[in-house]
Amino acid sequence: MVIFLDVLILENFIVNTFLIILTADTLKIKIKKLNTVISAMVGALYVITMLFESLYLLNSLPIKIIIAFIMILISFQKKDILFNIKGTAIFILYSMLLAGLCVFTEFNKNGGALDRGIILNFSYKKLMIAIMIIYIVLSRLIIFVKDRKALNNYIYGVEIVLDGSVKKIKAFLDTGNELVEPVTNLPVIIVEEDLFSKEDIKNYKYYYIPYSVINGQYGRMAAIKPEKIMVYKDDVGEEKEALIAFCNNKLSQVGDYQGLLSRGIL
Repeated sequence: MVIFLDVLILENFIVNTFLIILTADTLKIKIKKLNTVISAMVGALYVITMLFESLYLLNSLPIKIIIAFIMILISFQKKDILFNIKGTAIFILYSMLLAGLCVFTEFNKNGGALDRGIILNFSYKKLMIAIMIIYIVLSRLIIFVKDRKALNNYIYGVEIVLDGSVKKIKAFLDTGNELVEPVTNLPVIIVEEDLFSKEDIKNYKYYYIPYSVINGQYGRMAAIKPEKIMVYKDDVGEEKEALIAFCNNKLSQVGDYQGLLSRGIL
């Protein structure tokens, strides 16, 4: 029998990814894509030990459970030992159910063969893997759509009226942002600086807003007070009094918004 190692690893990688995502969905836990890939690859590489008689000790049940436990640790990055045990148990249960389904399907066709726990000549393999890929893609797509929908609930239209120009942007309501100007106690809207030209703001008095972030970084942001600010949600606008502070960085990597609203603005 000829085994293509790259195909074997790829197939097991897809199966492991499917099982990890299924486990995460069962536990209702979000996992990072990189963690999923690393964990699935660990499991995919482990299958190589089943091909060599000299590595038979690594195919014992305790080692298999340990590998499953390591995969869960990598996937979820949780320190809670009970959670990891629960996750491992669910992962192993789904693995057993999937393996049982494959064996049942193949042997009912009377065409399969089994060698050291590996199904040979499995004609339904491509179908099963295709189903897994579809599930993986659809589950990620559904999560993406839900995240986008949730994000849109926090995005507002903002109209900034300056001396001689009007800027319309989208701003994200950052509920953890309580930035205010210390003297006037006005809330601060953070906006990407490159939206404004020097001509737009050259006649304005500058305020300097002290800020600090969770990682310990601190500094001051330049800000101005425009003639008027309108905040829109669902086509309903309300005039607000606030300062506009400028930042050098892109606030959204995909361009969903160009500003951050402080909680006090609403």
